[in-house]
Amino acid sequence: MTRGNSHLRCVILVLGIVFLSGQEALCTTGALSAREYATLRKKLGAIPLAKAKANPADCLGKVTEIRGRIAGVSKGSIGTTIIICTREDDSYLIDTDTPPVENPGPALACLVRLGDTCTHSLSELKLIAFTYDSELRRLEEAWSRADVVRSSVSHTRTQSAADNNSNRVRIYSTEDLVRAYRQAVKQFNPKLSDFQADTIARSILAFSYRYGIDARLVCAVILAESRFRITATSPAGAIGLGQLMPTTAAGLGVSNAFDPVENIYGSVRYIRSMLDRMSGGKKWSELSWGELALALAAYNAGPGTVKKHGGIPPYRETRNYVQKVISIYKQLCGVKG
Repeated sequence: MTRGNSHLRCVILVLGIVFLSGQEALCTTGALSAREYATLRKKLGAIPLAKAKANPADCLGKVTEIRGRIAGVSKGSIGTTIIICTREDDSYLIDTDTPPVENPGPALACLVRLGDTCTHSLSELKLIAFTYDSELRRLEEAWSRADVVRSSVSHTRTQSAADNNSNRVRIYSTEDLVRAYRQAVKQFNPKLSDFQADTIARSILAFSYRYGIDARLVCAVILAESRFRITATSPAGAIGLGQLMPTTAAGLGVSNAFDPVENIYGSVRYIRSMLDRMSGGKKWSELSWGELALALAAYNAGPGTVKKHGGIPPYRETRNYVQKVISIYKQLCGVKG
């Protein structure tokens, strides 16, 4: 655990600072042509992504455009969530009824609507329509050469430059954090491919942010549960990175617990659920170490067992598990003791 962790600890500490600190019908059954997409984008009055990021509370219900590579696809009984990584080094979670693609990799241009919870960040996005980014770029380049949208392009570039100037105080981008977590994941399990490590890193960061949990705790749980082995199984039947039991996974909407994106989604949701039950729904910043220990015990032995014993059960396995996860978490946070 100690080898190579000093670099991870220093970089991930930044994440701790960041962490604290009339509707149109959905068209997600298939890709639109670039021209159809551009026409719909104009009809819906899509606002620039930079504007939505700067003032999300003023943009509730509005449509914006996100363009980038699909880094993960999570399918469950409650629907599908995709992770898209933009060229501006940001990652977003987008909900959809039908996945636009079956596997990560393709670069898409997506029209998304901001949900009612996007008061401080773009945390609830719903896919409206999409096209392939390469086709849209070719169309836009043709328009630019013909001077059809020259003024619009100029305005967009000016707005982007202004937003960049206003954000100069930001030292670490989302992609910087992804890079740090990807490196850590590879250190924990060198047998993972670069693509697998990248998918795991992005999933941990994205779902931790969505459910209000420190991503370093998720790393600690996965390290203790499976040492980041995607196909890990236990004698009791627990599956995957977060060692979800089949019944627990099904209840969380996880249809394939061996899929790293789905497993991390379910594991983070389950951690959040245990934290809420053991703390009475406190926010992360309000939790005590004791409440965190109870939540970890519930993750390992079940909330009913914790309730039955009025605290951490007197089982060696559970007590060792709680101690191990908290120890790893403190190391990742740079906390002594």
